[in-house]
Amino acid sequence: MKALVVIDIQREYIAPGRKFQIQSIGPSLKNAYAMLHFARCEGWPIVHVQHLQDGDLFNRIADTSDFIDGFVPESSEALAVKGNYSSFSSPEFEQFAAAHAEHEFVVVGYGSTMCCLATIVDGYHRGYRFALVEDACAARAARNHSEASMHEHAMAILEPFARLTRADVEIAGHQPLAA
Repeated sequence: MKALVVIDIQREYIAPGRKFQIQSIGPSLKNAYAMLHFARCEGWPIVHVQHLQDGDLFNRIADTSDFIDGFVPESSEALAVKGNYSSFSSPEFEQFAAAHAEHEFVVVGYGSTMCCLATIVDGYHRGYRFALVEDACAARAARNHSEASMHEHAMAILEPFARLTRADVEIAGHQPLAA
C-alpha cells in the first residue's frame, strides 16, 4: 500500500525573481502532476503539505504561498500546514502519517535538498518507509552548485533513507485496484 506526500508545491518556487525560484522546475512539475493524478485514480491516501510562515518567504498572506495551479487539495485529501523544514513539524502531518503507518510514503515536491530531505530523514528515524520520486522533485541552486548538481547530491544523500524511483516506473508498475 502506498500514500502520496505532496510537499510544498507552492508558487514560491515558480515566481520570477524569488529566492527559492527553481528555473528548471517544469519537467518535475509535470511528473509531480502525473503522480498526483495517478494517486487520485488509484485511490491512494494523499496529503498536501504547505509551508507557511511569517517573513518574506512562504508568507502566509502572500500569493506566493498558494499552491501551484493543479495542485490544490481536493476535499477528500489531507492538508498539513508546517512552518519548519520537516513535514513532521505539522501536527496534521503527524496524524496522517500515524493513520497510514502501514503505507509506503511516496514523496513528490520541493525542495529535494530541504523539505523533502528533512521529511524523509525525520520519518525514517520514526520508523516510516519512504520512496522519493526523483524526477518529480527538484532543488534550487546554492553557493556554486547548479540546480541539477544540488538535486543529484540530495538523491545520493537520501538513498539510504528512501527507495529512489521515477514517475514512469511508479505509474507503469502499479497494481490496478480490484473491481
